[in-house]
Amino acid sequence: MTEEQLKMDYKKCLSLPRGKERMDTFQDLIRRADLIKAHSLSKYFRWMYSSELMEYGDQGKVFPLVAEYIALRETEKQWTPPDGEDGLVFMVDYCMEVLCYLPQIPLKQAEQIIAKFDKMILYNRFGRRLFYQRLFRFYGDIDTLKALEYLKKFKSTRRDLFSDCRACEQADMVRLFFRMGDMATAENLASPIFDGLMKCHDVPRNIWLLYLQRALDYKELSKASSLAESLYATSTLGDPSDLGYFGAILRCWTFTAPKKATKLFKRYLIHWEVLWDKQKWFSFIVGAWVYCKVQKAHIKTLKLELPSHCPFWKETNIYDLAQLEDWFYLQAVDIANKFDARNGTNRYTLALNRAKFSINYKEGEKFWLV
Repeated sequence: MTEEQLKMDYKKCLSLPRGKERMDTFQDLIRRADLIKAHSLSKYFRWMYSSELMEYGDQGKVFPLVAEYIALRETEKQWTPPDGEDGLVFMVDYCMEVLCYLPQIPLKQAEQIIAKFDKMILYNRFGRRLFYQRLFRFYGDIDTLKALEYLKKFKSTRRDLFSDCRACEQADMVRLFFRMGDMATAENLASPIFDGLMKCHDVPRNIWLLYLQRALDYKELSKASSLAESLYATSTLGDPSDLGYFGAILRCWTFTAPKKATKLFKRYLIHWEVLWDKQKWFSFIVGAWVYCKVQKAHIKTLKLELPSHCPFWKETNIYDLAQLEDWFYLQAVDIANKFDARNGTNRYTLALNRAKFSINYKEGEKFWLV
């Protein structure tokens, strides 16, 4: 096995359809590159596999790949190779993003990683604005003052070739003020996104998600229904990175289109996979729990085809909705507790409580959330 053979196999890998086979091939390429000690390919394949996971996959799985990549980089005498082609800024960015999704990484460890990345980005001269963007996003769930400090640094740092697209930058600012409860600023920033003036692969979907969840909290179903339909039309059922969107859609359709909700629920459980990305998994789990809680009044049992590794798998394929409700709720509580313990806040617990209490509210009724 030679490096040339690995390069040829990598090109073949890129022609595979996105999904399990392609992911497995990436993992095999990394294993083989490590086996023959092809240092550059070991780094490059990890970079490309990480990019694949970020675009189409379980983004949380990027974390160990970044750790391995950084370890490989630290064996080199210089940070930037002579040809200037390097994935460091990208890998740092991916890790900074997924730190938001992994409550199992303690805050102290996350901040140690951030401090290390800070030095690397400073040395590499590029990606500073993007780094500050990820920092105000990360601290938006943890420390408002720190988030605003990094937002100020982000705004005062010029764009470079590694900067995020303007639509994503705008969306991250919307999300920060939205979560701070400054709805006037959030809506002002969101205006060009809703008007279609700023968009990309993720925008406006991630902003639709914010407003969809808020509409459901207030039981504003007419507004929620429109947002859910837009999300459904622009998301991919087989893409794990879209699972969070479908969780919110499921929660909405439980009230507005129960038959469609049942089809969606069944379709996703057929391909059971617990995501490393706990933010998206939390959104889906909450949607599944709301579906089971509401529908058990009309449907006692449901026939589901689940893989045997599913924790509540039954050979009969007949499942009691009340039991499923309990399972999903306990999972949601567990994830919320882990996020809140890591972040030192109660934001996830409040999100779960809003979903719980809004179930029995009438459309448009204002309640304790105000």
